[in-house]
Amino acid sequence: MATFEKRISSKGTISYRAKVRRKGHLTHTATFQRLTDAKRWVTQTESSIDAGKYLTGPKPIPHNLNDAIDRYSNEVIHQLGDIVNRARHLAWWQSVLGEINLEDINSGIILDKRAILIADPKRSDSTVNRYMASLSALFTYAAGEWGWMQENPCRKVKRLKEPSGRVRFLSDAERVALIASCDAQNTHPEMKLIVLLAITTGMRRGEILNLRRKDICLKSSTIYLWKTKNKDTRAVPLVGPAREQMLRWLESKNYMNNSLLFPHHKSSKINEPFAMDAIWKNIKEKAGLTDFKFHDLRHTAASYLAMNGAGLREIGDILGHKTLSMVQRYSHFTSDHRHKTVEKMALAIFGGAQ
Repeated sequence: MATFEKRISSKGTISYRAKVRRKGHLTHTATFQRLTDAKRWVTQTESSIDAGKYLTGPKPIPHNLNDAIDRYSNEVIHQLGDIVNRARHLAWWQSVLGEINLEDINSGIILDKRAILIADPKRSDSTVNRYMASLSALFTYAAGEWGWMQENPCRKVKRLKEPSGRVRFLSDAERVALIASCDAQNTHPEMKLIVLLAITTGMRRGEILNLRRKDICLKSSTIYLWKTKNKDTRAVPLVGPAREQMLRWLESKNYMNNSLLFPHHKSSKINEPFAMDAIWKNIKEKAGLTDFKFHDLRHTAASYLAMNGAGLREIGDILGHKTLSMVQRYSHFTSDHRHKTVEKMALAIFGGAQ
């Protein structure tokens, strides 16, 4: 496989960098002033490699997916958002492809294994796409920075078509029942604060569970998110019952500045976020919630904002969406607000004239 890169120096001089990559061989590069010379060199180099005459160093050591995941986990994953889900996705891929050399993993093999994910009724097409995204991110490092494989095979696999954005939010009665269910259990007191934060701020589950004491500024009533899904810093208002509950929570603990607000309950995993799946399932079942996921609390926050006069841009800023297309699903909640805005404009211009 050969690639050509056109380069322009600060003085305007044009050159062409040619690169030849072949499985089992070192990568060969050379720079030329003319593209025709670069192409001629590529042809000669590929012919020499095919004839076994062009080996300038030892044959690269093959790496399998286990090796790649180990390195990715040690060097990369902690810099990214949503670490828990990424790690879970990669653990699944490791279970089905771990022993296979990276250079032998192609789009066909990936499609075969993806079919297993698709066949599981517990996983939606959207979830399967997330599994693919986690694997693709790993391969991007393996093929790019590490040089362990020729290319990212995931790029040849089309995403599954995802359904229109789901909007399931709490009714007033459901909200009251959910908070009451949090209060009714006393083994995991943090759950009430976690739920209130999700409802009032629209923060993602991972953003909440990875909060540290230093991220909370009570003086300005603000939560600072330094590493979000979109890799942006975001300031989130901490108000109402969520702020009151946060005050009580902080007063009952003796946190260091960098301590997790919601650490794992096992002392051996104190530096890991709280594992809330089981208790969340129990709480929502006792609240009588059906067809409801934790992420729907984020939809609840957005829907409540829209119904109380917030515009789509404001909702996007609070929730951390980069584009308005992500918040268009809430536009029907803002219809009354838009109606009042236009009505106010018409009254200001035309007064009571008929």
